[in-house]
Amino acid sequence: MFARLPLLLCAALALPAVAQSTAQAPPARSRFYAVGLLGTTPAYRPRGGPWDGFQHDLSANVGAGFFASSKLALEVDLGATWVRGDYASAALTPGLLYALHPSVYVAGRVSVPFDPKADVVLYPGLGLIHTFSNGLAPLVEVNLARSLERRDLAVTVTLGLLFNP
Repeated sequence: MFARLPLLLCAALALPAVAQSTAQAPPARSRFYAVGLLGTTPAYRPRGGPWDGFQHDLSANVGAGFFASSKLALEVDLGATWVRGDYASAALTPGLLYALHPSVYVAGRVSVPFDPKADVVLYPGLGLIHTFSNGLAPLVEVNLARSLERRDLAVTVTLGLLFNP
């Protein structure tokens, strides 16, 4: 009995600290999330042509993702693009995101426009994100976009809001 006294004493001293740390722990988050995105193209270069400025476009996307680990997420987005207010295209965009830091991530995406014409667009990017305790996370992402069919190049900027319940 007395041989176990130091062990019991240590456990008794540690119990309040364990209870306090679990009481202050943030709620467990789901591995699934939803995201809304708005993007535009501030720079565009057609194949063989010079760089051009703002393209007067707006892309709106909604998506869902899954945290495969604390650093890796899989995401798929569906959206449409308008140029000067007129519908231009719709695309499905699967992606793989990797957290370099809690506020910085890299994204590897492949956008697949399917209307009005099918194409494949390679879409790597770098993003900044901040997650609040309520699960909302505003983000900004900058991407290079390279169409495999048209062989053009674009720089895109996206603002978004992720929700992880």
